[in-house]
Order: sequence, then C-alpha cells, then structure tokens
Amino acid sequence: MARNESRWTLEDLIDFEQLASTSATADAPISQASRAAALAAIHGLEGVAARRAGLRAWLAANSGKSAGRRFSEALGLVTMAAAIFLLVTGVTAVLGLLDRERGGIHVILFLGVLIGGQWLLLAVATATWLLRRRATGVLGYLARRISGQLHAVWWDRVMDSSSSAKAALLWRLAGVAQVAGVFFNIGLCAGLAGLVMVKHIGFYWETTTEATMGELLQAVVNVLAVPWSSGWPAAVPSASVIGASRFFPGQTGSLAPGPAAWWEFLLMTILIWGLLPRLLLWVLAGISEKRALACLDFQARHHRVLWRELTGLPRGDSQEKPLDGVLVLDVGGCGITESALRPFLLQRLRVNPTAWHSTAVLDQGAEADAAHSLALAPAGVVLLAEGWSLSIPRMTALHAKIRASAAKGLPIKFLVVNNGSSSAASPVPADEQREWTRFVDALRDPAAEVFFYET
Repeated sequence: MARNESRWTLEDLIDFEQLASTSATADAPISQASRAAALAAIHGLEGVAARRAGLRAWLAANSGKSAGRRFSEALGLVTMAAAIFLLVTGVTAVLGLLDRERGGIHVILFLGVLIGGQWLLLAVATATWLLRRRATGVLGYLARRISGQLHAVWWDRVMDSSSSAKAALLWRLAGVAQVAGVFFNIGLCAGLAGLVMVKHIGFYWETTTEATMGELLQAVVNVLAVPWSSGWPAAVPSASVIGASRFFPGQTGSLAPGPAAWWEFLLMTILIWGLLPRLLLWVLAGISEKRALACLDFQARHHRVLWRELTGLPRGDSQEKPLDGVLVLDVGGCGITESALRPFLLQRLRVNPTAWHSTAVLDQGAEADAAHSLALAPAGVVLLAEGWSLSIPRMTALHAKIRASAAKGLPIKFLVVNNGSSSAASPVPADEQREWTRFVDALRDPAAEVFFYET
C-alpha cells in the first residue's frame, strides 16, 4: 500500500507503534536506508511537520507485515458480527413487545423501551465516556483476539498515552459502536414493518389515571413528530386516535388492526429519533478520527528517542534554521557569562540572543515584565540551567508560565551546562543528560527541546 507522507491512517499508526517498539535497539538497529529516507523527507520542514514526514518515510522504508491491516480486517469482522447481532436483536425486541393475547403493541412501552432506552444509553455514554472507553474496549479486545494481537505492544502504547493517537483509535471503535446502533434501528424498522404487513396488529395504551397519561402521551407524540408533522400529518396520531387507542380495565378480545397513524408514527420515530442520530454520530466519529490523526505530534518519550536515533542529531546541535531574537533566561544563576556561551549559541544552537535575564522576570506578580521580556524574543526562549540543578516541579512551573505568557508554538530550548573552573562552561555528565532528556520528553511540548553544552 502506497503511503502518503502528509497523511497518516490508523493502520499506519498501528504499524508505526509496533515497528517502533523493536527499532533503535541492539537487536534491530535503524538501517542507513531508512535513515536516509527520513532525512530526505524532512528537507525544508521543521518541528511537528518534520517529525510527521520523517517518521512516515521511515515507516514506508520498513514496511512489512501490517499489524494495522490485520487489526482493521478483524475489526471489520467484529463490526459485521455486531451489526448482524443487533439487527436480529432489533427485530426480536419488536416481536417481544407484541401482546399476542390482545394482538397489539403497547405504544408507551415501545417509545419508552426502544426509543427512550437508546437515548438514555447515549446520555450515559456521553456523560461518562463509556462510548469510547468501556464499550469500545470490548470491541477492541475482540478485534485484537481475532487478529492474533491480544497482547500487542502497539495497543498498550496507544492506549496508555493521552495524545491524539489514543483519540484516533477510540473514535474508530466508537464508529463501530454506532454502526451496530444503526443496524439495531434497522432491525426495529424491519420488525415493525413485518408485523404490519403479515399480521393484523393493533396499537394501544393503558393507564390507571383519568387524563394525565393521555395528555402526556399527546404531548410526547406532538414533540416527536415535529420533524415530519407538516409534511406528513397523517403519520401523527391525533387526540381522537390516541383516545380511541386506550385499553380500559375489563376490556377483552383482540384489538382491531391499526390505526395506520400509529404504525406510521412509530416507524418515523425510529427513523428520525433512532436511526438518524446513530448515522450522525458515525459520521462524527469518522471526522474526529481524521482530525485526531491530523494532530499526531509524536511527542511521547519513545517517539522522541526514536527521532533522535533516526536523525542522528547530537544534543549539542540544532537542525533548525538560524533564529534572531531569542531571550536567554538564566535559571538559578549558573554564573556563566554571556560572552562565554555566545559562540555556542550562535554556532551550535543557531540562535542569536537579544536579551539575557534571570528567571526573576517570570516570578509571581511580574506578569507585565514577563510579557515585555517575551515580546523581545519573537524567535523563542533559551532556558539556561546547570545539569545538577534539575528541579522538576520548578522547571515544570517555569515552562507553564512561559507557555501562558508567550505566543503559541514559541520555541523553548533547554540548554544544560555545568560551571567549570574559572566560571567556564563545561559539558554535562551522561547521567545528568538522561535526567534532563527524560524531563523534557515528559513535557510533551512539540516546541520544546533540550540541548547539552559541548566543547
């Protein structure tokens, strides 16, 4: 299957996560051919766009047995089975409401159980996200079991994330649930139409009150019939039809067939209030899946590790174009002078600092100073810190303050350096590099990266 470098599908995402779990290791090192393909694909691109194109090219260069295609095919079988099951369930549900002694259907039970029950389920699913978590978990389990991927690594990686990758998978499963709901309503229509065509059935309602239930039923009928009442008034039971359909205590014998207004009304109610919402939700799930896939930024920690291995970019270099107008914030006062670091900033990070401050400009109550300082840095911020001084709560709060005060997508570069003898900059040990890398990766900020001073 040809892969479009600018568009990801769910099948591509599954293949990528499965492949990424075994790549960049001693057992499966990244090949030079796939690395070359990725580097060629990101030519002229930056940031998230470069990651999407580069990782897509890497995936295409390593395409083999598709876990995504197997999962998709298995999910198709699950969808078909669920559709058939709920189609039969819909028909059975209508037949189950037929009072064979009276030869009729209780319209209040029909509306309350078959239509109201669906809306209650949708309301609960919307409020608690059951539609995309619990119910879809069953669908996902069946699809993985059928495809032989019950314990697949890609499932854990996608479902354990909070990114758009998880959203894309859940929207696909939610779409399957809506397809099943569509066939349930088709089953209701088929069951009702079948009874009307092959049997002489009537429609009735009963109550122990004198007028309350009749008035309520009339109000419900008028509300449900709003979408078609002006175009097909015959499919709206009138007050006289509703009154004549009441079954009184002590009344015996079979009901007379019809009237037609009732079965026409119930059929339209299924189509408008049962089938149509499911179709709309199915379309919404498809659109939302595509939007989620379009927002993939590949910022999970294992994505960043793979990207660094793939591009082969040293942590002391930046691959972006030169940036003019960068604010340098000295976190904690590391004591290294601007003149000592300027050559590294210009040559390796490829940024030209136009302002150099301590983090005091972002202290509580100094929002105006922060906004002014960030306005002087249209190209981004460099956070200068010593390797041993990583305080995750403090750095997380500082990152949040910058994000709240700066323009969306402003580059944030963490420059980690140690203070050597005579206040000279010195490299950072490997253990400190790992801690800083793990911290910045955990921020899941597409515009944040960490760099380490090198001589």
